[in-house]
This record gives sequence, C-alpha cells and structure tokens, in this order.
Amino acid sequence: MNPYISKLKLTNYRNYKSIQLEFPAAPIALVGVNGVGKTNILEAISILQPGRGIRSARFSNMSYNNKGKFGIFAELISKEEKIEIGTEFEEKISRIRKIKINKSNFISQKELINYLRVLFITPLMDKIFIDPPSSRRKFFDRITWNFYPSHSALIRAYEKLIKERNNLLKENSSDILWIENIEKQLVEYGVNIIVNRDKVLNLLIKNLKYREQYKEVFPLANIYLSGELENVYKENAILDNFKKEYLKKLSLSRPSDFLKKTTNIGPHKTDLIVNYKTKNMPAYLCSTGEQKGLLISIVLAAVRSSIDFHGSSPILLLDEVFAHLDESKREALSKEIIELKAQAWMTSTNASHYMTFGKKSCIINLNEP
Repeated sequence: MNPYISKLKLTNYRNYKSIQLEFPAAPIALVGVNGVGKTNILEAISILQPGRGIRSARFSNMSYNNKGKFGIFAELISKEEKIEIGTEFEEKISRIRKIKINKSNFISQKELINYLRVLFITPLMDKIFIDPPSSRRKFFDRITWNFYPSHSALIRAYEKLIKERNNLLKENSSDILWIENIEKQLVEYGVNIIVNRDKVLNLLIKNLKYREQYKEVFPLANIYLSGELENVYKENAILDNFKKEYLKKLSLSRPSDFLKKTTNIGPHKTDLIVNYKTKNMPAYLCSTGEQKGLLISIVLAAVRSSIDFHGSSPILLLDEVFAHLDESKREALSKEIIELKAQAWMTSTNASHYMTFGKKSCIINLNEP
C-alpha cells in the first residue's frame, strides 16, 4: 500500500478556524466554489515538507484572521503504520515553526522528507517554461529532495555562501583568504547539489521513456540540465577532479565577478531545458495546453521514479489541473493515477471533472457545512 493521509486537522489556518477531515486510501477530490478553501487544504499538506509550501507564502500570512499562529496535524498511513505529523507556528514566540512526529519527537524540517514525500502542480506553475531559469531550477530541486532528503539543506547552505561571496564582491573586499575559504565551501556543497540533480535527472529520463504509451494524450518530454558546471561534470565524473576544476573556475572568474558584483558560476545558474520530443520544439515555444501536458508528463515520471527508488508513491497535489483538461486527458490522467495507486489530492469547482475516476475516488464537497 502506498502512503496516504487518513486524517487532517487545521487550526487557525487561512480561512479555517478549525476543520477536521478523514480520508480513505484513494484519490481525494475537493470540490467547492472559488474561495471556499480548496487550495488552502493542499497548501497545508505541502507545508508538511521543507520550505513554505505550494504558494511560497510567509508563515505569518497563513493564520486565520491574522492571529499570527496556526497548527496543522496529519495522520499518515505508511506500510500499515500510523505516523502523526504536526507543525505549529506562533509569530510572537518564534519565526521558525515547530515540527513534531508522533506528538513528542521534535524534528527539523529537512527530516520531514523521511516521513512524507509530496509532488505538486499548481496554477502558479503554468508559465514555468517561459519564466526565468530560477523557477525551473526550484521545481527540479523540489523533485530532487524527494529522493535525497539532505538536498534541501544543501541548497540553503549553498545559497547562504553565495550571498556571503556576493557581499564581498560588492564591497570590493581584498580579503582573498576569506574569499578562498568561502569558495572551498561552495565547491563542497555545489558538487553535491550537481551530483544529486544528475542522479535524479537520469531517473526521470528513464521513466519519461515509459510515457511513449501516453504520447497521444500528453506530450513526450526530453529534458536535460544546462550549465557550465554540468558540462564540466560530464567530462570529470571523478569527484576529486571535478572539485579541482570547479574551484579553478571560481578562482578564475573572480575578476569578472568583482566587476559584475555577483557569482556567475555554480549550480545556482543551472537551467532545466525541456523540449516537446515529437515536434522537436522547445517547451517555451509550445502552446499553453502543450506546456501543461509536458509539466504533467514530467511530474508523473517523477512519481514513477519515486516508486522505483523508494518502493512507494509520494502524495500528489493537483490544484485546478483537471479543470483545464478536456475529457480524454482527464480520463487518461485518472487512469494513470489509479494505476500508480497514488493518493492524489485534486481541486475543482465542478464535481463532474472527476467522473473519469468512476467510484475509485473520494469526492468532498466543501460547500456543504
């Protein structure tokens, strides 16, 4: 049995003063008018991951009536074991939220991945292929930390060091020893980030090939990671050699970086390149519908890769995805979700969008008191 959320309780969260719901091991369809709180429930689930959820909002903005505090509790059934996950935030006490497992054990947010893995598609991602590279990089890193839990911590540590190096560049610092020390640390974190991404990329490529059978419904995607260091890694797969080459490039880039006041080489410059395989067309030139299909293909390939890697599926959050698909695509997506045996959480204003599941989904009407 794949992991699934059996209970969810929200307290002072967004538009919910208090709500408690129970769920079966099945796809969950949340139905209701705009503003009823469908996406808020998906966001609450996504908060049970490292980071700030599907909206990337401030925790202080998530509380009911600006009370400055909220609580989220979920019961997860995984391998027939009940796991209780809770997180609470109280602005007056701390800007950092508390996270508990089984009511007593406090953990860091990076450890959440060890209990619950989540992948999602939201309307905010509709322009991912025409947005700046940072959007695609963030998307790929979220997928990556579903496979390697330490990846989110690597990203945070790396970004902190980049900020520190950039500050020295802006100050025209002459403290070369300090800069060299930062660069050595950047290389250590940066190499691990690049290696993790490359491993996950290969997993996704393998499962994207499986999607040939769905090519008449969802576009086939070709993907690769583009960046100066990615090219260096291909030529220097031996990590010690790669680290030396990376450090050398950082050192040689200093004069240019001092002029531009920013670090111009590193995994923070990587881009995820996506092409529509059948048409041999870059994703950013595809139609809106084709771009949505490519995104769905990549996320579903990530779900299959997760099953191969972990032996179980992540929780899948699909915000307003079914509402923008035609009947044939809704049917194909429903069929694949059922085949994957994943607990997908879906939102729409119209219950008829989920008729393609037959009796294999649980429809919850949030309009009803």
